[in-house]
Amino acid sequence: MEKRINVDVYVSDEVAGLVPIDGDSVSSFAYSVLTSNGIDSCSVNIVFINDTAIAEMNVQYRQKEGATDVLAFILSEGGDETLEGEVYISLERAKAQATEFGVPFPEETMRLVTHGLLHLAGMTHDKDEDLETMTATTEKLVDEFFGRGA
Repeated sequence: MEKRINVDVYVSDEVAGLVPIDGDSVSSFAYSVLTSNGIDSCSVNIVFINDTAIAEMNVQYRQKEGATDVLAFILSEGGDETLEGEVYISLERAKAQATEFGVPFPEETMRLVTHGLLHLAGMTHDKDEDLETMTATTEKLVDEFFGRGA
């Protein structure tokens, strides 16, 4: 089956100067993350926003206070042929976490992109073993993106 994957990247005006990786690279990477996780037909938006916007979304959709780093939403219905989804990433959170974890800002940004895309592909981290699998998959994909993988 031909893969029909469309990934669009959007950057809010509030964080336009913060984006550490170009949109084409993010789109190309998202394509490989999705296909390597069994997705062959999808339309996904990746949206870079600030802490204020993601905090508002976190309250509205998850009933949780404060900014989070990434939110992922599946917009299509379970039986739909094409997966439709959106991934929102706070670049302010990504930058703060990069400093906190001692990793480059572009790396932490791509880690969050990967995390959100894996949620769209059906991964969860409700249980410890699921979190371990998701973390290992994320790190493998991020390493490959930055030329450190096999």
